[in-house]
Amino acid sequence: MPQQDRKGGLPLGGKARLQVRARLIAPPGELAGMVNTFYIVEMDAGRIEETIPAYSAQLIVLVKGGLRIAYADGHREQSSTVTINAPQMRSAACVLEGPVTLVGASFCHVAWQAFANLAADRVHDRMIPAATVMSAERIAALVAAAGACRDGLISPEALCDDLGAAIAAAPFVPRADHVAAVEAMLAWLASGFDPALGDLHEAVSMSPRQLQRISRRFFGVPPAQVLKRFRALRAMMLLATPGIDEALGDALMASYFDQAHLIRDMRRYTGRTPSQWRKWSLARALLDPAGHGRAGALLRTSEDAAHSG
Repeated sequence: MPQQDRKGGLPLGGKARLQVRARLIAPPGELAGMVNTFYIVEMDAGRIEETIPAYSAQLIVLVKGGLRIAYADGHREQSSTVTINAPQMRSAACVLEGPVTLVGASFCHVAWQAFANLAADRVHDRMIPAATVMSAERIAALVAAAGACRDGLISPEALCDDLGAAIAAAPFVPRADHVAAVEAMLAWLASGFDPALGDLHEAVSMSPRQLQRISRRFFGVPPAQVLKRFRALRAMMLLATPGIDEALGDALMASYFDQAHLIRDMRRYTGRTPSQWRKWSLARALLDPAGHGRAGALLRTSEDAAHSG
């Protein structure tokens, strides 16, 4: 699988720096419609505090180390070896206790329903026990793979294959009309930085109320709020990814009413202000547009788009 490897150092005090390595791995063709990206995070002994932007559900295998997440409503949860982080409507704070090796996969929206059959507007901003949606055999296989990775018998990249197998075994089949509506929404979101809601309604053969119900199930909120979240994620990627075309950046920023609206939405959905996203961080290292599905499509270069299919 194609990889993007980013390394950085975070200050520990004095001249010491905590070394962190983050890798994005594109899913193979058979998983391209189910997984946005696989990712691997490795870091030395130490502790860092990070933010997790509002994003789709994640399947996470913690090979070693500790992961705690504090969600927007104030409750905190501790990761186990195999953890499912439900879709996030808001950014969340997390703490990593090293040394850490963490391997994860972010679900595409339809794939999350095929995997868990849990509506995003009912189950979000929390960790879901793996046993709630996965068989004991599948969990045991991932735990065994984590142990083999910890012992150096397999690589973290090989563990991505195990995550992919778990996701490919999704037991549910979403309704065809729901899938069609989600695809129409994703095409609408990818059509511009501020597409008109009327364009979406013209593209689907259902009532606005019906479309809202489907949007809530797959995205957690109605279409207009999905657009706000996507726009904030795109602004975050723009600030965190050097080399994006300046005209694209200008077009994205022009979709905001003013600077105050930009800052408010970025804080809500990404946990940082625009100036904070310009500094290196672990979250920033995982922000390549190619790893964020339709949310990043408008920010990809033509070369990126060709590789992503």
